[in-house]
Amino acid sequence: MITSRASYRLLAFAVAAAGAACGNPVAPSEPVAVVFSPAKAVAFEGESGSGDGQIRERSRASAGRTLHLGPGESRRWAFAMPGAPAVFSVSLIYANGQEGENEMLTVMLDGVRISRFRNRDSGDAVEGWNTFITDSAGRSMIATGSHTLTLDVEGGDGCVEIDRIEIKPEG
Repeated sequence: MITSRASYRLLAFAVAAAGAACGNPVAPSEPVAVVFSPAKAVAFEGESGSGDGQIRERSRASAGRTLHLGPGESRRWAFAMPGAPAVFSVSLIYANGQEGENEMLTVMLDGVRISRFRNRDSGDAVEGWNTFITDSAGRSMIATGSHTLTLDVEGGDGCVEIDRIEIKPEG
């Protein structure tokens, strides 16, 4: 067993030997490049996440299902953003049959509103629920790490069905 005094001598010897072996390195004369991963897109299905809503089967939906959200309902999706921080565009892919007044959708990223808009009809009262349209749902600077996207629905004739959410870097 090495005593604490012997430990200090051994440590001093190791530091001196490393310094001599490395030739006392000096600061680099060239700038050091820092490499970031490029910003990457993320996407998730409407029916994933947590909160309100009902899952509906839809043959033309990206995974065969949608998330049905009515007035006063809200859904949250947690996701991790890989790559370097960048400005991202958020898109909602959804269906909304033509039956009456359209809903107001509020999109928040990490608790900050990035968009509020009235959804559009995607078709008639029958086929409209299986026809999907894409609307811009805001843009935001998003850093690398964990985030939460929230969608709140208000008013309208009763509901909107979310198929997919896409978050893509701009540029």
